[in-house]
Amino acid sequence: MEKMANKNTLHNLLKEIYHYFIILISMAGFVPKNATTSRVIVMAISLSFAIYLGNFHPNNSDLAIFYFLFSEVFYVGFLMFVLSKNGLRLWFIRKWGNENNGYLTYEAILGFLFFHNAISIGYIASSSPDSLFQFVHKDFLAVIVSIMFIIGLTIKISAAKIVTIEIYYLKDMFLGKKISDFVVTGPYKYLSNPMYGIGQLQAYATAIWYGSKYGLMAAILNQVLIFTFYYLVEKKFIQRVYQKTIL
Repeated sequence: MEKMANKNTLHNLLKEIYHYFIILISMAGFVPKNATTSRVIVMAISLSFAIYLGNFHPNNSDLAIFYFLFSEVFYVGFLMFVLSKNGLRLWFIRKWGNENNGYLTYEAILGFLFFHNAISIGYIASSSPDSLFQFVHKDFLAVIVSIMFIIGLTIKISAAKIVTIEIYYLKDMFLGKKISDFVVTGPYKYLSNPMYGIGQLQAYATAIWYGSKYGLMAAILNQVLIFTFYYLVEKKFIQRVYQKTIL
């Protein structure tokens, strides 16, 4: 009986770890349950490109700045133009025949942009190391950066788990309608916007570790722009669609 209980406990633990792994992979830009051959190929090329940059252009800050700005413009611009009330989301639905196919195409593109946005921020920090925090002992800095990174990633994953990956990819905004109840549990019980707020600590942690002023500027700019999208587009959608739930 005890062995059976231990076996079930281990099984549940492994199942939970796997679930979080799938969430992490999905957040990174590849949603396994919606995987297609083309998505796998595109993600493999994107990952190879990231490895190539790190191995063959580790200190090319000019390339990093261009890559970051290019990624940022397409990432935030895509969200702005597609998810506005009368945005290109309607074109996606018409072009691909129905809401589901339109959403899956949109999700694939957004996942691609998620990946490159994150990689570009890390790359700009690693390619432009500086001495901004040279006055801090390396071991102490490592502890601070680790804490920041863990807190940020934990908050972001927890928030994504609670709202589901569909909401993480803003499916409700794409469809222009409510697809779940408004969440006020987990991180959302204490933070109004954990993903765009504390959930961005990893970018700052990476920049601080490298002492990179460009990395810090990239992290700040990324957060400012994503909050700009939130206040100009997403918040209006939440008030319009979830208002009765909030009240």
